[in-house]
Amino acid sequence: MSRFPKPTGKYTVGCADVISKCGPDRCFFRLFYPAKSTEIKYSEWLPAREYADGFMDFLKMKPLSWGFRFMFSGLKMPAGLNTDLQIPENNEKWPVVVFSHGLGANRTTYSNTCIELASHGTVVASVEHGDKSASATFYFEEDENKEFKKVWMPFQHVNGKDPDEHKIRNKQVHQRADECITMLNHMHDINSGTFVGVQTELNLHQFKGNLNLDKVAILGHSFGGGTTITALAKDKRFKVAVALDSWMFPLDEKVYKDVSPVPILFVNSEKFHWQSNIHHIRKLDNDTFGITAERKTVTLLGSVHQSQSDFPLLVNWSWLAQKFQLQGTGNPVALSQINNELLVAFIAKHLGLEFGKEVEEVVEKHKQHILVGSNIAVDEDKIAMFKQKLRSSI
Repeated sequence: MSRFPKPTGKYTVGCADVISKCGPDRCFFRLFYPAKSTEIKYSEWLPAREYADGFMDFLKMKPLSWGFRFMFSGLKMPAGLNTDLQIPENNEKWPVVVFSHGLGANRTTYSNTCIELASHGTVVASVEHGDKSASATFYFEEDENKEFKKVWMPFQHVNGKDPDEHKIRNKQVHQRADECITMLNHMHDINSGTFVGVQTELNLHQFKGNLNLDKVAILGHSFGGGTTITALAKDKRFKVAVALDSWMFPLDEKVYKDVSPVPILFVNSEKFHWQSNIHHIRKLDNDTFGITAERKTVTLLGSVHQSQSDFPLLVNWSWLAQKFQLQGTGNPVALSQINNELLVAFIAKHLGLEFGKEVEEVVEKHKQHILVGSNIAVDEDKIAMFKQKLRSSI
Protein backbone atom coordinates (compact mmCIF):
# COMPACT_ATOMS: atom_id res chain seq x y z
CA MET A 1 0.00 0.00 0.00
CA SER A 2 1.32 3.44 -0.92
CA ARG A 3 0.17 6.74 0.55
CA PHE A 4 2.61 8.77 -1.51
CA PRO A 5 1.29 11.06 -4.24
CA LYS A 6 2.38 10.13 -7.74
CA PRO A 7 5.47 12.11 -8.78
CA THR A 8 4.82 14.73 -11.44
CA GLY A 9 7.94 14.27 -13.59
CA LYS A 10 8.04 12.19 -16.76
CA TYR A 11 10.36 9.49 -15.42
CA THR A 12 9.63 6.50 -13.24
CA VAL A 13 12.03 6.30 -10.31
CA GLY A 14 14.46 3.74 -8.98
CA CYS A 15 16.33 3.68 -5.69
CA ALA A 16 19.32 1.86 -4.22
CA ASP A 17 21.44 1.98 -1.08
CA VAL A 18 25.16 2.63 -1.34
CA ILE A 19 27.74 2.09 1.43
CA SER A 20 31.30 3.14 0.70
CA LYS A 21 33.25 0.80 3.01
CA CYS A 22 33.27 -1.05 6.31
CA GLY A 23 33.66 0.81 9.58
CA PRO A 24 31.85 3.68 11.32
CA ASP A 25 33.46 6.29 9.06
CA ARG A 26 31.65 4.87 6.03
CA CYS A 27 29.54 7.05 3.77
CA PHE A 28 25.98 5.73 3.48
CA PHE A 29 23.39 7.13 1.10
CA ARG A 30 20.31 6.17 -0.86
CA LEU A 31 20.22 7.01 -4.55
CA PHE A 32 16.98 8.02 -6.24
CA TYR A 33 17.25 8.19 -10.03
CA PRO A 34 15.32 8.04 -13.31
CA ALA A 35 14.57 4.38 -13.92
CA LYS A 36 14.56 2.40 -17.14
CA SER A 37 11.32 0.62 -16.29
CA THR A 38 8.12 2.24 -17.57
CA GLU A 39 6.10 0.72 -14.74
CA ILE A 40 6.01 2.23 -11.27
CA LYS A 41 7.35 -0.30 -8.81
CA TYR A 42 7.04 0.08 -5.08
CA SER A 43 9.68 -0.45 -2.42
CA GLU A 44 9.56 -0.47 1.38
CA TRP A 45 9.62 2.93 3.09
CA LEU A 46 10.79 1.59 6.49
CA PRO A 47 14.09 -0.23 5.83
CA ALA A 48 14.25 -2.19 9.11
CA ARG A 49 12.58 -2.39 12.53
CA GLU A 50 15.59 -0.66 14.11
CA TYR A 51 14.49 2.55 12.40
CA ALA A 52 11.07 2.31 14.03
CA ASP A 53 12.72 1.83 17.40
CA GLY A 54 14.98 4.79 16.64
CA PHE A 55 12.13 7.12 15.73
CA MET A 56 10.39 6.37 19.01
CA ASP A 57 13.65 6.66 20.95
CA PHE A 58 14.07 10.13 19.39
CA LEU A 59 10.60 10.99 20.75
CA LYS A 60 11.54 9.40 24.10
CA MET A 61 8.68 6.94 23.64
CA LYS A 62 10.62 3.77 22.85
CA PRO A 63 8.15 1.40 24.61
CA LEU A 64 5.65 2.36 21.88
CA SER A 65 7.90 1.19 19.03
CA TRP A 66 5.45 -1.62 18.31
CA GLY A 67 2.84 1.01 17.43
CA PHE A 68 5.19 2.69 14.97
CA ARG A 69 5.96 -0.63 13.33
CA PHE A 70 2.24 -1.42 13.15
CA MET A 71 1.53 1.88 11.38
CA PHE A 72 4.46 2.07 8.98
CA SER A 73 5.73 -1.45 8.29
CA GLY A 74 4.67 -2.53 4.83
CA LEU A 75 4.20 1.00 3.53
CA LYS A 76 5.39 1.33 -0.05
CA MET A 77 6.81 4.25 -1.99
CA PRO A 78 6.81 4.72 -5.79
CA ALA A 79 10.45 3.86 -6.41
CA GLY A 80 11.73 0.50 -7.60
CA LEU A 81 14.54 -0.93 -5.47
CA ASN A 82 17.68 -1.59 -7.57
CA THR A 83 15.85 -0.89 -10.84
CA ASP A 84 18.15 -0.16 -13.80
CA LEU A 85 19.05 3.44 -14.57
CA GLN A 86 17.41 5.25 -17.48
CA ILE A 87 20.32 6.28 -19.69
CA PRO A 88 19.87 9.95 -20.66
CA GLU A 89 19.24 10.74 -24.32
CA ASN A 90 21.12 12.97 -26.78
CA ASN A 91 24.41 12.83 -24.87
CA GLU A 92 22.80 14.58 -21.92
CA LYS A 93 23.80 13.76 -18.34
CA TRP A 94 21.79 13.69 -15.13
CA PRO A 95 22.43 16.57 -12.68
CA VAL A 96 23.03 15.56 -9.06
CA VAL A 97 21.17 16.61 -5.91
CA VAL A 98 22.43 15.95 -2.37
CA PHE A 99 19.89 15.64 0.47
CA SER A 100 20.68 15.94 4.20
CA HIS A 101 18.07 14.67 6.67
CA GLY A 102 16.95 16.31 9.90
CA LEU A 103 17.50 15.35 13.53
CA GLY A 104 16.03 11.92 14.28
CA ALA A 105 15.38 11.15 10.61
CA ASN A 106 17.19 8.96 8.06
CA ARG A 107 17.77 8.37 4.35
CA THR A 108 14.12 7.50 3.59
CA THR A 109 12.29 10.13 5.69
CA TYR A 110 12.08 12.57 2.78
CA SER A 111 11.48 10.05 0.01
CA ASN A 112 8.54 11.99 -1.41
CA THR A 113 10.76 15.00 -2.20
CA CYS A 114 13.65 12.85 -3.43
CA ILE A 115 11.34 10.84 -5.71
CA GLU A 116 9.79 14.03 -7.08
CA LEU A 117 13.22 15.45 -7.98
CA ALA A 118 14.33 12.16 -9.56
CA SER A 119 11.15 11.97 -11.62
CA HIS A 120 12.18 15.20 -13.36
CA GLY A 121 15.55 13.84 -14.40
CA THR A 122 18.03 14.19 -11.54
CA VAL A 123 20.04 11.71 -9.48
CA VAL A 124 19.38 12.39 -5.79
CA ALA A 125 21.70 11.10 -3.08
CA SER A 126 20.05 11.10 0.36
CA VAL A 127 22.78 10.82 2.99
CA GLU A 128 22.20 8.83 6.18
CA HIS A 129 24.46 10.63 8.62
CA GLY A 130 26.84 8.80 10.94
CA ASP A 131 27.03 11.47 13.68
CA LYS A 132 24.29 9.74 15.72
CA SER A 133 21.70 12.32 14.67
CA ALA A 134 19.85 9.73 12.55
CA SER A 135 16.92 7.86 14.12
CA ALA A 136 19.15 4.83 13.65
CA THR A 137 21.88 3.84 11.24
CA PHE A 138 24.54 1.18 10.88
CA TYR A 139 27.89 0.29 9.42
CA PHE A 140 29.39 -3.01 8.34
CA GLU A 141 32.16 -5.01 9.95
CA GLU A 142 33.79 -7.88 8.05
CA ASP A 143 34.39 -11.02 10.09
CA GLU A 144 37.03 -13.70 9.68
CA ASN A 145 34.80 -15.52 7.18
CA LYS A 146 34.64 -12.43 4.95
CA GLU A 147 30.98 -11.98 5.84
CA PHE A 148 29.48 -8.58 6.63
CA LYS A 149 27.83 -7.90 9.96
CA LYS A 150 25.65 -4.86 10.67
CA VAL A 151 26.66 -2.75 13.66
CA TRP A 152 23.86 -0.40 14.68
CA MET A 153 24.50 3.17 15.82
CA PRO A 154 21.64 4.49 18.01
CA PHE A 155 20.34 8.03 18.15
CA GLN A 156 22.24 10.23 20.61
CA HIS A 157 20.17 12.48 22.85
CA VAL A 158 21.62 15.88 23.72
CA ASN A 159 20.13 17.80 26.64
CA GLY A 160 18.99 21.23 25.47
CA LYS A 161 20.20 22.67 28.78
CA ASP A 162 23.68 21.22 28.39
CA PRO A 163 26.14 24.17 28.43
CA ASP A 164 28.13 22.37 25.72
CA GLU A 165 25.09 21.88 23.45
CA HIS A 166 26.35 24.32 20.82
CA LYS A 167 29.79 22.71 20.84
CA ILE A 168 28.23 19.26 20.38
CA ARG A 169 25.86 20.37 17.62
CA ASN A 170 28.58 22.38 15.86
CA LYS A 171 30.81 19.30 15.75
CA GLN A 172 27.90 17.29 14.34
CA VAL A 173 27.00 19.83 11.67
CA HIS A 174 30.59 19.90 10.41
CA GLN A 175 30.72 16.10 10.33
CA ARG A 176 27.42 16.05 8.46
CA ALA A 177 28.67 18.60 5.92
CA ASP A 178 31.85 16.58 5.47
CA GLU A 179 29.73 13.48 4.81
CA CYS A 180 27.82 15.35 2.09
CA ILE A 181 31.13 16.35 0.53
CA THR A 182 32.48 12.79 0.78
CA MET A 183 29.28 11.54 -0.81
CA LEU A 184 29.79 13.99 -3.70
CA ASN A 185 33.35 12.69 -4.07
CA HIS A 186 31.89 9.19 -4.35
CA MET A 187 29.50 10.41 -7.05
CA HIS A 188 32.57 11.50 -9.01
CA ASP A 189 34.01 8.02 -8.50
CA ILE A 190 30.74 6.44 -9.62
CA ASN A 191 30.72 8.66 -12.71
CA SER A 192 34.30 7.66 -13.55
CA GLY A 193 33.62 3.96 -12.90
CA THR A 194 36.17 3.68 -10.09
CA PHE A 195 33.84 3.44 -7.08
CA VAL A 196 34.15 0.27 -4.99
CA GLY A 197 31.59 -0.04 -2.20
CA VAL A 198 30.24 -2.82 -0.01
CA GLN A 199 26.89 -4.61 -0.12
CA THR A 200 25.55 -2.42 -2.95
CA GLU A 201 23.13 -4.48 -5.02
CA LEU A 202 22.64 -2.03 -7.90
CA ASN A 203 25.07 -2.20 -10.83
CA LEU A 204 26.66 1.22 -10.41
CA HIS A 205 28.68 0.90 -13.62
CA GLN A 206 25.59 1.95 -15.57
CA PHE A 207 26.00 5.42 -14.02
CA LYS A 208 29.49 5.77 -15.55
CA GLY A 209 29.68 8.90 -17.68
CA ASN A 210 26.00 9.70 -17.12
CA LEU A 211 26.24 12.25 -14.29
CA ASN A 212 26.61 16.00 -14.79
CA LEU A 213 28.79 16.96 -11.85
CA ASP A 214 29.03 20.55 -12.99
CA LYS A 215 25.36 20.86 -12.01
CA VAL A 216 25.07 19.91 -8.34
CA ALA A 217 22.43 21.11 -5.86
CA ILE A 218 22.25 20.53 -2.12
CA LEU A 219 19.23 20.68 0.15
CA GLY A 220 18.22 19.51 3.58
CA HIS A 221 15.62 19.82 6.31
CA SER A 222 16.10 21.27 9.81
CA PHE A 223 19.52 20.03 10.99
CA GLY A 224 19.95 19.16 7.32
CA GLY A 225 19.24 22.78 6.45
CA GLY A 226 22.08 23.87 8.73
CA THR A 227 24.18 21.11 7.16
CA THR A 228 23.35 22.49 3.71
CA ILE A 229 24.62 25.94 4.64
CA THR A 230 27.76 24.50 6.27
CA ALA A 231 28.51 22.44 3.17
CA LEU A 232 28.31 25.62 1.09
CA ALA A 233 31.07 27.06 3.27
CA LYS A 234 33.30 24.02 2.71
CA ASP A 235 32.86 23.09 -0.95
CA LYS A 236 32.27 25.30 -3.98
CA ARG A 237 31.03 22.45 -6.16
CA PHE A 238 27.49 23.00 -4.87
CA LYS A 239 25.91 25.49 -7.27
CA VAL A 240 22.51 26.06 -5.64
CA ALA A 241 20.94 25.26 -2.26
CA VAL A 242 17.52 24.86 -0.68
CA ALA A 243 17.21 24.93 3.11
CA LEU A 244 13.92 23.52 4.39
CA ASP A 245 13.02 24.86 7.85
CA SER A 246 16.69 25.32 8.54
CA TRP A 247 17.93 25.01 12.14
CA MET A 248 20.73 27.58 12.36
CA PHE A 249 21.79 27.08 16.00
CA PRO A 250 24.63 24.62 15.23
CA LEU A 251 26.45 27.00 12.87
CA ASP A 252 29.51 29.05 13.81
CA GLU A 253 30.41 32.53 12.56
CA LYS A 254 33.08 31.21 10.20
CA VAL A 255 30.42 29.33 8.24
CA TYR A 256 28.50 32.54 7.53
CA LYS A 257 31.67 34.23 6.28
CA ASP A 258 32.70 31.32 4.05
CA VAL A 259 29.37 30.45 2.37
CA SER A 260 29.76 30.40 -1.40
CA PRO A 261 27.96 33.23 -3.25
CA VAL A 262 25.40 30.82 -4.73
CA PRO A 263 21.59 31.05 -4.86
CA ILE A 264 19.83 29.88 -1.67
CA LEU A 265 16.11 29.35 -1.12
CA PHE A 266 14.81 29.08 2.44
CA VAL A 267 11.41 27.35 2.63
CA ASN A 268 10.10 27.83 6.16
CA SER A 269 7.09 26.38 7.93
CA GLU A 270 4.71 28.67 9.75
CA LYS A 271 5.10 27.09 13.20
CA PHE A 272 8.81 26.30 13.58
CA HIS A 273 10.81 29.51 13.62
CA TRP A 274 11.72 32.06 16.27
CA GLN A 275 13.38 35.45 16.12
CA SER A 276 17.02 34.45 16.64
CA ASN A 277 16.76 31.68 14.04
CA ILE A 278 15.44 34.16 11.46
CA HIS A 279 18.19 36.61 12.46
CA HIS A 280 20.76 33.95 11.60
CA ILE A 281 19.08 33.21 8.27
CA ARG A 282 19.13 36.91 7.45
CA LYS A 283 22.93 36.97 7.86
CA LEU A 284 22.91 35.29 4.44
CA ASP A 285 21.03 38.15 2.72
CA ASN A 286 22.56 39.43 -0.50
CA ASP A 287 23.61 42.73 1.03
CA THR A 288 25.74 41.20 3.79
CA PHE A 289 28.62 40.71 1.39
CA GLY A 290 27.19 42.41 -1.70
CA ILE A 291 26.56 39.25 -3.73
CA THR A 292 24.25 39.07 -6.74
CA ALA A 293 23.04 35.48 -6.36
CA GLU A 294 19.36 35.08 -5.51
CA ARG A 295 18.63 34.67 -1.82
CA LYS A 296 14.95 34.14 -1.09
CA THR A 297 12.81 33.16 1.92
CA VAL A 298 9.23 31.96 1.73
CA THR A 299 6.90 30.60 4.42
CA LEU A 300 4.32 27.83 3.90
CA LEU A 301 1.18 28.92 5.72
CA GLY A 302 -0.67 26.24 7.68
CA SER A 303 2.48 24.12 7.96
CA VAL A 304 4.49 22.70 10.86
CA HIS A 305 8.09 21.52 11.07
CA GLN A 306 7.33 18.00 9.82
CA SER A 307 5.24 19.19 6.86
CA GLN A 308 8.30 18.86 4.62
CA SER A 309 8.95 15.25 5.63
CA ASP A 310 7.01 12.14 4.57
CA PHE A 311 5.14 11.78 7.85
CA PRO A 312 2.11 14.00 7.08
CA LEU A 313 1.49 11.90 3.97
CA LEU A 314 1.71 8.60 5.82
CA VAL A 315 -0.50 9.19 8.89
CA ASN A 316 -4.14 8.77 7.93
CA TRP A 317 -5.62 10.09 11.15
CA SER A 318 -5.47 13.89 11.32
CA TRP A 319 -6.08 13.95 15.07
CA LEU A 320 -3.08 11.69 15.64
CA ALA A 321 -0.89 13.62 13.19
CA GLN A 322 -1.72 16.91 14.86
CA LYS A 323 -1.19 15.46 18.34
CA PHE A 324 2.38 14.53 17.35
CA GLN A 325 2.79 17.80 15.41
CA LEU A 326 3.14 16.00 12.09
CA GLN A 327 0.46 18.15 10.43
CA GLY A 328 -0.61 21.76 10.66
CA THR A 329 -3.90 23.35 9.69
CA GLY A 330 -3.18 23.11 5.97
CA ASN A 331 -3.85 20.13 3.73
CA PRO A 332 -0.73 17.93 4.09
CA VAL A 333 -0.74 16.67 0.50
CA ALA A 334 -1.21 20.18 -0.93
CA LEU A 335 1.55 21.63 1.27
CA SER A 336 3.93 18.84 0.27
CA GLN A 337 3.24 19.47 -3.39
CA ILE A 338 3.77 23.23 -3.00
CA ASN A 339 7.03 22.63 -1.14
CA ASN A 340 8.22 20.35 -3.95
CA GLU A 341 7.15 22.78 -6.67
CA LEU A 342 9.15 25.55 -5.02
CA LEU A 343 12.38 23.61 -4.66
CA VAL A 344 12.10 21.97 -8.08
CA ALA A 345 11.59 25.40 -9.68
CA PHE A 346 14.49 26.99 -7.78
CA ILE A 347 16.93 24.17 -8.50
CA ALA A 348 15.93 23.98 -12.17
CA LYS A 349 16.29 27.74 -12.60
CA HIS A 350 19.75 27.97 -11.11
CA LEU A 351 21.18 24.80 -12.65
CA GLY A 352 19.85 25.81 -16.06
CA LEU A 353 17.52 22.82 -16.38
CA GLU A 354 14.44 22.69 -18.55
CA PHE A 355 11.95 21.25 -16.07
CA GLY A 356 9.98 23.20 -13.49
CA LYS A 357 8.24 26.56 -13.44
CA GLU A 358 9.55 29.97 -12.51
CA VAL A 359 9.67 30.41 -8.72
CA GLU A 360 7.56 33.57 -9.03
CA GLU A 361 4.97 31.60 -10.98
CA VAL A 362 4.77 29.00 -8.20
CA VAL A 363 4.42 31.73 -5.57
CA GLU A 364 1.66 33.45 -7.53
CA LYS A 365 -0.16 30.16 -8.19
CA HIS A 366 -0.19 29.30 -4.47
CA LYS A 367 -0.27 32.81 -3.01
CA GLN A 368 -2.96 31.86 -0.48
CA HIS A 369 -0.50 29.31 0.97
CA ILE A 370 2.82 31.13 0.52
CA LEU A 371 4.09 34.17 2.39
CA VAL A 372 7.15 35.77 0.78
CA GLY A 373 9.57 36.34 3.65
CA SER A 374 9.06 35.25 7.25
CA ASN A 375 6.00 35.38 9.49
CA ILE A 376 8.26 36.11 12.48
CA ALA A 377 8.77 39.73 13.53
CA VAL A 378 12.48 40.57 13.54
CA ASP A 379 14.70 43.38 14.77
CA GLU A 380 16.18 44.96 11.65
CA ASP A 381 18.69 46.93 13.71
CA LYS A 382 20.04 43.71 15.22
CA ILE A 383 20.25 42.13 11.79
CA ALA A 384 22.17 45.13 10.46
CA MET A 385 24.54 44.90 13.42
CA PHE A 386 25.12 41.17 12.81
CA LYS A 387 25.87 41.83 9.15
CA GLN A 388 28.30 44.62 9.97
CA LYS A 389 30.08 42.40 12.51
CA LEU A 390 30.52 39.71 9.86
CA ARG A 391 31.88 42.17 7.32
CA SER A 392 34.33 43.71 9.77
CA SER A 393 35.68 40.32 10.88
CA ILE A 394 36.99 39.42 7.44
